Amino acid sequence: MRITENITKEFLWGAFKKTTSPLMAAAGNSKGIITQLISEFADRSRSDIKKWRAALSAFEDPDDPKSVLLQDLLRNLMSDGHLMAQIQIRKAATLSNRFMVIDKNGQEVEEKTELLQTEWFFDIMEHLLDSRFFGYSVLELTDPANMKWELIPRRNVVPATNMVLFEASGDQGINFTDPMFARTIIYRYDMDPKGALNDIVPQLIWKRNAQQVWADFSERFGIPLVSAETSITDAKELKRIETMMRQLGRAAQAVLPEGAKITIHDAATKGDPHKVFLEQITITNNEIGKRIVGGTMLTDDGSSLSQSEVHERTLDEKIGESDRRMIEFTVNGKLIPILNTWGFGFKEGDRFVFDRSEDLTMAEHWDIVSDALTHYEIDAEWVSRRFNIPIVGKKETTSAASIIPTALSKNFR
Repeated sequence: MRITENITKEFLWGAFKKTTSPLMAAAGNSKGIITQLISEFADRSRSDIKKWRAALSAFEDPDDPKSVLLQDLLRNLMSDGHLMAQIQIRKAATLSNRFMVIDKNGQEVEEKTELLQTEWFFDIMEHLLDSRFFGYSVLELTDPANMKWELIPRRNVVPATNMVLFEASGDQGINFTDPMFARTIIYRYDMDPKGALNDIVPQLIWKRNAQQVWADFSERFGIPLVSAETSITDAKELKRIETMMRQLGRAAQAVLPEGAKITIHDAATKGDPHKVFLEQITITNNEIGKRIVGGTMLTDDGSSLSQSEVHERTLDEKIGESDRRMIEFTVNGKLIPILNTWGFGFKEGDRFVFDRSEDLTMAEHWDIVSDALTHYEIDAEWVSRRFNIPIVGKKETTSAASIIPTALSKNFR
């Protein structure tokens, strides 16, 4: 019953008030939110500082806030390869960590952990992490039978009013915090609903402009300008010289009449354009790296191993830990209660957590467990699962008293 294309706002509003969707009936006798959004074209025109300031004004308008201009601008700037690499590195610092569900006693509930080891749950975590960059994420459960969640387009969401607008620039919509959507909507706002990307919009715009101007400069001056001076006034002869000059531009050779002087103007290196453009792009990339992953030495050349390791620890132990904590709060506070209403059977006290022991290397963790085995009985099944060791039983120990006589008897035969 998806009606996202070729429908008018009036039809949508009437449909929302008069009809219900069987899928969402249990959520409060209302249609899903995503099915009522009107498909619109996003603005992909060239971004500039003036457009960014207009987008901020619209987003922060106290009377009629709109997100469409800012979100379209951010999406347009997301084509930057360096920015995408930084975002993927930061998200991987969380998504690559093992997680589990534990009970009130701190013991892992394996069957519940396995329930979340699914594609849809990892998609949810990715969308929640994106709220760090875009400011917010609102997800709707559109197919409870298959746990299919969809991101409500951010350009339609207005965080200031908790509204999803049918048209991104319109004035009619639905409050997604309404109790009727309690079983189908989860959302997460960042501390700044404009998101981290808003902080580096000027740098991204300047970088794109520098690349465009550099490309234009290369096109204009990459091949040196060639000029000819001659005292000939005959129009036919001048035409012949002009033809030869054009051929010279392509073939670097020509036959000119006597009295013609050729000058090659090499403007490609005047003013050190390489330094002018590359320095601006490099500074912009540094600003992007610092804002997203807390440093510049995870992807850029020229850093030492020790410096790279420091930056990596900053990401994994500080920024990444902050992201993991945000995921835990959202999953435990919002997602698990919704999953329970759809029969997932989480018990009181069950919590989703990331495995902090991942901070240790496997060798360090094994040393700790080996030492503990000398003093305590440890579950063999846990050891087998944690270290991927196929344990089939307990090894019989042989006392030193029985080993020594046997060894001596062999030596003296």
